Amino acid sequence: MIEQDFSFRKFEEKARLLVPHLLLLVLLGLNITALPFFTAGAMKPQMVLMAVYYWAIYRPTLLPPAFCFAIGLLMDVLTGMTPGINALILVLTQWGIREQRRFLMGQPYSTIWLVFGIVALASMLVQWALYGLVHMHWGPVMPALTGALVTMFLFPFVTLLLVMTHRILPVASRPFT
Repeated sequence: MIEQDFSFRKFEEKARLLVPHLLLLVLLGLNITALPFFTAGAMKPQMVLMAVYYWAIYRPTLLPPAFCFAIGLLMDVLTGMTPGINALILVLTQWGIREQRRFLMGQPYSTIWLVFGIVALASMLVQWALYGLVHMHWGPVMPALTGALVTMFLFPFVTLLLVMTHRILPVASRPFT
């Protein structure tokens, strides 16, 4: 008879690894839901981008590029956006931030926040430009700028949730270099 090594500790570690993914799905739900305090014409804050950015710095193996692509594609389908736009943005964000991870790990939170603001602005402008390119009609850019600004100012609050989630994760078995 084959012995299977099953312990509650291993099960607990696997369950803890699901928590960030569940939080990402909650943020996805907030991303696609019409919230009453955002105007209908303005672009919404990109909650999923916040999580992808955070995990790319502090736990890059948690969200592989394929998972980011799948979440972005799901977001595109659920919001009626042209398929692939958010997927591309999330994968590029994850890749770019992972490349700068060593630099960002040693920076104070204000720098992390400033870099995120740049990422959010670039993300919204790329989304605006690609949407316009696909539909051959570019709307006003102000909603994209407003969405980037709102995303940037909500980042510290979402970061608090992400930090609490990060604290319950098991220690990484191998460091990411």
